[in-house]
Amino acid sequence: MIDTSRLLHVADVCLLARSPHRWLFATRWMAAIARSAEPIIFNENGHTVTVVANRFLTWRRTFTNASVSPACDPSASWITLHEWCPSFRTNDMRGWLRFGIPHREALVFLDEPLPWSSHARRHMKKSHDVNLRIGTVEIFEKNIKKSHIPSHIQRIAVTEVHRHMTAHPETIEFLIAESPEGELLACFVVGMINEARQSYYIAGFFTRGTEKLYAKTALVDWWFRRSREQCLITLNFGHIVGPSFLDRLESGAGYSNFKTHFGVRRVWWPGNFWKIVFQNKLKKIRAIDT
Repeated sequence: MIDTSRLLHVADVCLLARSPHRWLFATRWMAAIARSAEPIIFNENGHTVTVVANRFLTWRRTFTNASVSPACDPSASWITLHEWCPSFRTNDMRGWLRFGIPHREALVFLDEPLPWSSHARRHMKKSHDVNLRIGTVEIFEKNIKKSHIPSHIQRIAVTEVHRHMTAHPETIEFLIAESPEGELLACFVVGMINEARQSYYIAGFFTRGTEKLYAKTALVDWWFRRSREQCLITLNFGHIVGPSFLDRLESGAGYSNFKTHFGVRRVWWPGNFWKIVFQNKLKKIRAIDT
């Protein structure tokens, strides 16, 4: 049984405007894999992608790394829906309606690290027979089929890795753990986001039947060491569930619990904010503040 009570004791924080630790979704690195119905609009504070664009509706989603709200320019559609995803919340959200599911990520701040759990340190000591090296996307794709991950999740992971490899292959690393005999035990795929000085966990797995070799823990340790050598300040483990009882019933509770052993903080992002702009027959634009 997974001890999901650990999720109650993660240090919960919200990033502040002065923090050097940035939200990866507001980076150009993440924009490179975004699907957009129209050309992505970049500015000094972030970027805007178009989710939907037709005669009836245009839906624009804007990610910002500053407190300045995006311009709500009209479109050729009858209705323009503006979604704003800021990196941090300010007091000036007038005219914007907050709506959406809370988004939380497990971050490690390398400039002020929290200790690993005794559980993780014990597993690290037992992983001394693991050999570490850099692999390839072909190794990842071939061996994930032998992993503990359900087949439908495997397909999602492979698709996500290929999206990043197509957009910016020079930033992606495949960390491989093998037995002394050369058997692949685990793989850890990370992306280097230089503009945010952050390394992001994209996907990973361990081979079925190798759980007691703790290769995944060895890869996490190597990831930490490599990131420090490269002068990064943030490690991003990705999504983590919340502390409530209902959150702990989610399917993501298992992998979230794994992340809690490595000194992560659960960062709550401000949420999604919305505005609607209607275009009337006279082509005059009227913004409806909700």
